[in-house]
Amino acid sequence: MTKALALDESRHGVRVNCISPGNIWTPLWEELAASTSDPRATILEGTLAQPLGRMGQPAEVAAAAVFLASEATFCTGLELLVTGGAELGYGRKASKSSLGEVPTLPPNVH
Repeated sequence: MTKALALDESRHGVRVNCISPGNIWTPLWEELAASTSDPRATILEGTLAQPLGRMGQPAEVAAAAVFLASEATFCTGLELLVTGGAELGYGRKASKSSLGEVPTLPPNVH
């Protein structure tokens, strides 16, 4: 859809790009983890899915949007993956020894 819109709208000088986020630590992720039988294991698995060994932060997705809006003036039809490399194969990509910060749930959430 992004590429099709980029082709259609480029004649009007409009750039169309999209951001595809991966595991970003947000309230939705907290809610998902809290709803499982083992929230810590769920968070750890989500974190281990990133070769960078951590989940992304909302500010990193925002930075990608700012880049596309302000600096990427010769880009259209682009899908910017903000995934920590999660799409680079399947399964675990980080090892426990290479983990960065692993998010935790607030104490009152089970």
